[in-house]
Parts: sequence; structure tokens; C-alpha cells
Amino acid sequence: MVIAMRLRVTSQMLENNRRRSGRSSGGSSLLKYVNNKGTGGSSRLKSMNTGSVRANRLMAKGYESLEKSSLNLKDQIRLLGEKVDGKDGNDHAEDKDKKITDQVEKMVDSFNDTLNDLKQSSGVLNEYYYQTLRNVSLDNKAALEDIGITVTSGGSLTLDRGKLESADWEKVKKLLGSEGSFMKRMDYVASRVADNARTNAESLSSRYNSRGDLDSSYLSRINYRR
Repeated sequence: MVIAMRLRVTSQMLENNRRRSGRSSGGSSLLKYVNNKGTGGSSRLKSMNTGSVRANRLMAKGYESLEKSSLNLKDQIRLLGEKVDGKDGNDHAEDKDKKITDQVEKMVDSFNDTLNDLKQSSGVLNEYYYQTLRNVSLDNKAALEDIGITVTSGGSLTLDRGKLESADWEKVKKLLGSEGSFMKRMDYVASRVADNARTNAESLSSRYNSRGDLDSSYLSRINYRR
């Protein structure tokens, strides 16, 4: 209402000035005048829209990043499970050990990326998923550290490659094989995180696209006449 009142006052002032100068308004659009001058009621509305759209875009990018990291975590979990399952417990060939260690390192990095993206994201569900993923590592802290994966107080992981390669194979297989509870819990949480991130990114993207021309559509309905 305040914007509408100010626009009416502006229209009256412009019309009075035209009458005093002997010029006719000719039914000119207030939107056209405001766009030409770059001032008036639309500037505040446009500013508010611009800020809102910018905020939505930033949030959407954050959710897109979160979806990407969580999907990558799912991929690394799957690949690690396949490598661990495919190794014979009596086969300690160095090339296989190195490939598994390399894959564990990728999984650790992806886990930390997802945990960090969740920590920086807003929303009740993301807070819940952050705590849940954090607990996945903390609940397995002793077992992970026994094979060379240290768990920080915040839940992130660090890998000691040498300790992992010399760890008891049965412990490694039990923890990092595809049927291990640690791997299954990680995969489940990563799936939920990815689904939620995708939904939020699509919602925000749709929202700022639909509001892009709000200021123009609003002002185009307002004309000033004699």
C-alpha cells in the first residue's frame, strides 16, 4: 500500500508539472518513465526482488553442490565395496592392496566433502542428516581407527595409508565390504541427502525464475493519466 500511495503521489506531481509546462501526458506508462529515469517506486521493489533472487540462486548452488558431493560419496562407497569384495582374503598382492587403499582415500575425501556441505547448508533436514552422517563415523570410531582411518571429534575422517595396508584383512573386509553396516549406513544417508538436495535445488530454481519479472509485471499495470 505504501508503494502504491507513493506511486500515486509521483503521478500527480508529474502531471501537475506537465500541465504547468503546457505538455500533455498522452497516457504514458509510469513503468516506462521509471525505467527511463531509473528512480521511483520500482527501484525499491526491484532492489528487494534482486536481493531475494540472488539469495535463492546462492542457496540453489549450495544444494547443487551438496547433491553432487553426496552422489559422489555413493559412487565411492559402491566402488570400494566392489574392490574389497573382489579381493581374496589370502591374496595380498601389492597392486590390489594399493587399489583398495586408493579407493578408501577417495571415499574418505568424498565423505568429508559431503559432511562439510551439510554443515554449511540450512534447513532442519540438512541439520538432521549432518548429525546422522557424523554419527555414522563416530559410532564406528574404534573399528575405523583400528584399520588406519582416524575419526575427528567433528566426525570427519583422515587416512593412514600405511596402517591400512598392514591392517588385518578380515577387519578391513568386515568394515569396508559392501555388506558392512558402516558402508550400508553411509550409503543410505548419502541417498537421502542427495534426494533432499535435489528437491530443494529444483524448488529454489523454479522460485527465482518465476519471480524474475515481478517488478515489471507489477508496474506495467499502473499508468498515470489526466
